[in-house]
Amino acid sequence: MGTIAGHPWPSASRRFNIAIASAAVGAGAGSRGRCRMKASTRGLAAVLGAALCAGIGGKVAGGLDLSVGTAQAAIGVHAEEIVRFPSSDGDLTGGAPTMLSGRLLRPAGNGPHPAVVMLHGCGGLYARNGRVSPRHVWWATHLQRQGYEVLMVDSFGPRDVEEVCTTPLKDRTVRATVERKRDAWAALAFLRKRPEVDHERVGLIGWSQGGGTVMAAYGAGEDGPAVTEGGGFRAAVAFYPGCKTPLSNEDWQPDGPLLLLVGGKDDWTPPESCIELAGRDGIKDKVELVVYPDAYHGFDSPDAPVRKRKDLATVPGGTAHVGTNEDARTDAIRRVGDFFKEKLGG
Repeated sequence: MGTIAGHPWPSASRRFNIAIASAAVGAGAGSRGRCRMKASTRGLAAVLGAALCAGIGGKVAGGLDLSVGTAQAAIGVHAEEIVRFPSSDGDLTGGAPTMLSGRLLRPAGNGPHPAVVMLHGCGGLYARNGRVSPRHVWWATHLQRQGYEVLMVDSFGPRDVEEVCTTPLKDRTVRATVERKRDAWAALAFLRKRPEVDHERVGLIGWSQGGGTVMAAYGAGEDGPAVTEGGGFRAAVAFYPGCKTPLSNEDWQPDGPLLLLVGGKDDWTPPESCIELAGRDGIKDKVELVVYPDAYHGFDSPDAPVRKRKDLATVPGGTAHVGTNEDARTDAIRRVGDFFKEKLGG
């Protein structure tokens, strides 16, 4: 099930490169020094990722304050693991499945723990500096501290794709409804092989294109794992997904409880299709929809002032607003916590 430590990974994608932690901390215990991370590899991710600090009071990428005092505990009680597992896309490749990469965070204790699979958006799991993006760092650490085992899946790096936000839908080679839903199913199977995970309590969460992947993977009916002996995901959360695809399928149904969180001012993935979908007969009893009237796309990102992107391939004119809305972010954090606690028992 493949914890990787120190072996080269063949992907050429920059977004798949993760800096090896070479941390220098400030003035000792209690200092507010910032760890400096040196990117010393272009292949495999470092064993502890790009977020190891050696002293109390350090910070990791994305401005995440650390209250733990050892390098092993930089993102929680357990060291982060870099894992590899096969996708379920062998039917697409015509041969060997894509070998995916993931970052696994374990909570305190021996378990069995509930678990959550995290799916990144069209920008990928990694920021331009090669480190895990601040949003994913924050959410993974938050869920870990709530008692969940967290698996962040990288669908892009192993396929030599950096991002798809600027790629027209017809030209994308990693799609929410095709490759990525199979990645989500593979992540579920991977977690169910781990002894510290409660196999009956695995949830799914995704953002933007990852949210669209949630809609595809968690609404596949007889084509997905929900009809297998082990069953599928027990609950799912989708942040600002595109809902046009499931809306166009009159037979689409979520496999179980689904929380949709969307921005009322979102001009990248406008909320109207999700609102219509959530109100459809036979679905509305399974779906909890929350619309934040003043929020744009990416409203839950930590410390990301609203700005206009001008390079998007899927919106008219290529422009849309993205950025934090603190009120929406705070409410979404609470709702996700309550939802997973109720459905997964975290």
